[in-house]
Amino acid sequence: MEALAQALTSEAARRYASALFDLAQSGGQLSAIHTAFAGFAETVSKNDELSRLIASPLFKREDKAATLTKLAETSGLPALLVKFLGTMAINGRASDLPATQRAFERLYDKQRGVERAIVRTAKDMTPAQRERLEGIIAKSVGGEVELTTEVDPDLIGGVQLRIGSKLVDASLKAKLERMNTAMKGA
Repeated sequence: MEALAQALTSEAARRYASALFDLAQSGGQLSAIHTAFAGFAETVSKNDELSRLIASPLFKREDKAATLTKLAETSGLPALLVKFLGTMAINGRASDLPATQRAFERLYDKQRGVERAIVRTAKDMTPAQRERLEGIIAKSVGGEVELTTEVDPDLIGGVQLRIGSKLVDASLKAKLERMNTAMKGA
């Protein structure tokens, strides 16, 4: 899912994220902007009306900017982020806000030397298994890892591991599919 989101991130979203990142870093507000932007994006994603507002071409840019700015101000977000959100809306890029936040997140992780990984298993991992896997991944990427776990019973067994755009599929489901494909070709 994360790889799909990365692939769909528009060039405009990456440019806006880069601009915000540079402004936040030069202003010494990088951590605060990161936290506030992530929280704001989560608020938008959980609110159907707000999501429709930013995505719909039926609303005027000025109305989107006013709504986003007002919401950001009343939420106590940093002034830089409030202005940024308004600017994106005025420039007709309100619908790119979720993608911009994801692109900002990747820049923030890269600057901190953090690699995000997603591991999918057929059943919940024990804390010891998770810790061992984090250690192995951290060693292989040469840095800190933030591991997200997902449970997918359809995998039957084994794991799927996604680090950035790379997928390692060592699930029993994938092995059975490969064996089925090989047998059809024989």
